[in-house]
Parts: sequence; C-alpha cells; structure tokens
Amino acid sequence: MPKRIGQQYICGQRALVPNSLVGTALTMANAKSSSKYTAEDVQGFLVCTIRHRGPVHYGVLLNLRGVTAGTLWALWRDRVEPVSVLELPDCSAVHSDDDAACSEFEGHPGGHSWELSELPSPRRPATRLPRWP
Repeated sequence: MPKRIGQQYICGQRALVPNSLVGTALTMANAKSSSKYTAEDVQGFLVCTIRHRGPVHYGVLLNLRGVTAGTLWALWRDRVEPVSVLELPDCSAVHSDDDAACSEFEGHPGGHSWELSELPSPRRPATRLPRWP
C-alpha cells in the first residue's frame, strides 16, 4: 500500500461478482424487504474501499433501501473469487464539516470514507478467479 504524508489510500483490490453471489444477495435482500430487488440493483464489480492490510477484502454488493437498513458486503481473499455475503450496519460516523456520512460498515478498520483516496491507478484489472475452497 503506498504511503504518503497526509494521504491515506483505500485497499483498491478489485473483483468481478460471480452470478452465484448475485443470487445470494437477492435472496437475502428480498427476504427483508417488501420492495423487490433485481439483479440490476447488485454491483457487478467490487472494489475494496477499506484501508487495511491482509488477504480478506470487502466490497459493497447491494445498498439496502432505508435509512437504517445497512448494506450487503461481499468478502473475498487475494486471488480467489468472492463467495461470501454479509449484511452489515452502516458506519454511523458523519463528517463534521458537511454532514457527509461514512460509506463503510460499522466498526470498519482504517479511516472513514471521506479520509481515504483511491490509488492513483489500478493495480491490475479485475479478472475471473478460482473459487474459494
């Protein structure tokens, strides 16, 4: 992870969402909501927006509707296709200057979303990866 004084970067790891994860996300979301979610509501491309070190990455899969509804996050490991979905509450932190809410999950590692920047250029494009054993 690049280090610069005064600048913090997100992890930036990327992955494509497999069809099986789209189905899992829709099943979870539609079980909780009276308004139905469709495949178009699910992200097709994941970016780990957390500042962390380690092999496990987190990316927003589906923002649930409602102020306190939370978000479905996909988890994946380095060089392995995403296979896990977690429903996590949204981070409750709000920026003091402009009331912008943090877009990460409650208890996330690293800084809040307004404190982080994307890497200057992608490390590598997303590719299809082998399934997690």
